[in-house]
Amino acid sequence: MSTISENIEIIVNGDLHARRAAVKELVGFKEEAVEPLITALCETEENDVRWYLAGALARIGEPAISQLTYTLKVYPDDDVKRYCAAALGEIGEPAIAELIAIFESEDGMTRGFASQSLVRIGDIAVAPLQKFIDETDPDGIPHRCAVVTLHKLRFDPENV
Repeated sequence: MSTISENIEIIVNGDLHARRAAVKELVGFKEEAVEPLITALCETEENDVRWYLAGALARIGEPAISQLTYTLKVYPDDDVKRYCAAALGEIGEPAIAELIAIFESEDGMTRGFASQSLVRIGDIAVAPLQKFIDETDPDGIPHRCAVVTLHKLRFDPENV
């Protein structure tokens, strides 16, 4: 078994089959691989490499949620944010609360990425979104983000 850094290097420089094998190995490291994967995601500018790194983070699952969320909120590169949001969307239900909390962000692009991830998660996000709507100021941006997300999920917030 290769080290975390060796597997990340394979993702950066390897062919398709080598990258897939490296992702599988990285998932086996679980939480230990999260920080190095996030660092690599932020350092590369190649979207295909980012796709594999984000895929590994998504497959690691819950242990990656907090660092993915943090990076989505604070990292200035929209492409990095997009891949973090995609990984959170792939993680699914365990990431719903963190994605909804991102509606409080000042950055519209970040809120949009969170919304798209919730739409990707699907119907399981409806009840938490409705609860968020019920608890927030109807004139506030976070509230409106949740309403738009519900509409994208084809739910009328007034009738959920």
